[in-house]
Amino acid sequence: MAITNISTQLDNTVKVFNNFYTNPVNVNATDYDVVRSYFVDVCQSINTADNFTAILFKIAAYTQESPMTLLDYIKGKVGLELSATMAYYLNSLKSKTTLYGVANLPVPNPNVQRNILI
Repeated sequence: MAITNISTQLDNTVKVFNNFYTNPVNVNATDYDVVRSYFVDVCQSINTADNFTAILFKIAAYTQESPMTLLDYIKGKVGLELSATMAYYLNSLKSKTTLYGVANLPVPNPNVQRNILI
């Protein structure tokens, strides 16, 4: 993940690039520092912390929710619970043909599925 275009005199934003759909997200530098420092504390590696930080800001941009509100929801979750929560939000951002964190896709009952009209 690379941080570019830091504008210290005009505003307090940074651009986060992580090649996740190749869309840059402008974020508040203070929010970025708070979120990243939290993930550095709870994750086992810096790489994981950086990825989770970028993902959280992508989720916040997509849902138009404050990253700090999302972070408050995530706080207290570690390990598998944290990964499952991030997977839940990531699955809302992408195509439903593949899902993160789901080993077996739910299969509807064929008799019920046959009776559902779209």
